[in-house]
Amino acid sequence: MHPQMQQVFIKYLMDYYHTKLQGLITTHSNEMVRTVGLSHLRVIRHAGNFKSKLYDLSTLLKDLKKSENLSDKELANFFDWFFEIGYSEIVFADKVIFYEGDTERLFIRKAMTLEKYKKLSQQYVAFIQVGGAYAKNYEKLIRLLGIKSLIITDIDYEKEKLTVADIEDSTITNATIKHFYSLNHPTDNALVKNLYAWKNTKENIMDNLIYICFQTDHDGYARTLEEAMLNKYFSMSVTDLYKTSEWVQKRNDSKLDFSIPNKKNDKKISDEDMVSIRDILASTSGNKTDFMYSVIMNGYVENIMPEYIDGGLLWLMQ
Repeated sequence: MHPQMQQVFIKYLMDYYHTKLQGLITTHSNEMVRTVGLSHLRVIRHAGNFKSKLYDLSTLLKDLKKSENLSDKELANFFDWFFEIGYSEIVFADKVIFYEGDTERLFIRKAMTLEKYKKLSQQYVAFIQVGGAYAKNYEKLIRLLGIKSLIITDIDYEKEKLTVADIEDSTITNATIKHFYSLNHPTDNALVKNLYAWKNTKENIMDNLIYICFQTDHDGYARTLEEAMLNKYFSMSVTDLYKTSEWVQKRNDSKLDFSIPNKKNDKKISDEDMVSIRDILASTSGNKTDFMYSVIMNGYVENIMPEYIDGGLLWLMQ
């Protein structure tokens, strides 16, 4: 059946369910799963050689709705609202990659075609777009189903910080990183230097089930994906400055699609003025998709791969 017919079929059966009749349908259809919602789902997943396990997702929703905790009630609403608009595929997945936006999805999907990450292309990997704040909302569902999950997100420290000392003492705005860091360090501030140490000691890997993947000093102190990519390709860090004329040469040589600012602080920039990678990306902010297409079309995915994403994908393959 085509998707619309699947919707009609399952809604027809749900009308019978509401008359207090019971029935059982087995399916691999995302459309059917999306239509019935979490409260009517029972999921059977592989649990070892010749073993399977049944998960009753209605209990998760009921427990959240019964909870006196306001955040649990909000989470129940979150699942009701978002499960039906496309995230149902998570229950069928072998593994899940949570990502922030469209450019990350473009890059990661292309990366998975590389020989290095071939194992991932042979599995059912669900891609779930969550922005920077909402990946944490899936923690209970991930843990219930035991789905190995990679959360790729930006560290998002204070944008104006441009020296190593200032960056390491900076705070972050990323709610997902803050949440998972607090599980290990409930009384510590989520400063950048603390997060670097957290990742270096592999505490960002929760029960070998959830991996929180973000930029560190190994990515040239980047705060976003695009910064990390340019740092890798040009062997630089966010603290480095280059003349505008040098950036023009880098763009011409690489054929990467990024903009070079002609003004800074309302002053015209000359060819001899010094510009940082952050200035470049601020000027490119409206054309991130064009930049990512230029990376892919020029065949740079492997050479421009940031360390933090490489580490996350290698972990997910295990």
